[in-house]
Amino acid sequence: MTILLTVLILGAALVFPHSIRADETSSSQSHGKHAQQDRSPSEERCGTVRAPSTTVEGVQVETSDMNLFEQFFESILQAKTVLKKDHPQKDILRGYCFREFLIVIRQDLQHPHAAGWVQINFAEQDAARVQQELQRALEQSPVFKLEEAERNKIVRFKLKPDVKRGNRKAIRLEVFGPEGFMVGFNQYQEAGDRTPESPASR
Repeated sequence: MTILLTVLILGAALVFPHSIRADETSSSQSHGKHAQQDRSPSEERCGTVRAPSTTVEGVQVETSDMNLFEQFFESILQAKTVLKKDHPQKDILRGYCFREFLIVIRQDLQHPHAAGWVQINFAEQDAARVQQELQRALEQSPVFKLEEAERNKIVRFKLKPDVKRGNRKAIRLEVFGPEGFMVGFNQYQEAGDRTPESPASR
């Protein structure tokens, strides 16, 4: 089972007015005050709480173009949709459960904000395999038929063979989504591990 490592939100005061906290064992449900207003007991759940010390339940991200995020989460990441709310002339909300972590996307229809720099990282046993799976999902999706410039607004992949993360080295897959949103997969290397050959990146 992969474990969420960090949630990094920079420039939050400008583009993301809701506070975020990070923890290495996060799971379950969360979102900003706008999403909470529409929550029911059957909505917005991802897995189960792993430990009493869990401090992060999820994250809410603002966007200026919900369509881009819908294609990224539904077609590429193939995340489960757990929240779908449209408030005419107010906002649009979508909630996705990805690896037992809840990510709620909100578009303010009156004052839209681009996501800015949002980074969510997971530990992964085989980063190259994850890239192959996501590349296959891309090739089978309507996103693949778009012109390259339009496709790159939704998803791009980059596999880095030797990245330092804290005091450890990792093979790191970066999956770039819309408006500065990124999901990282870190395959931590033990001493003496060899770097596997990486598939072609987009």
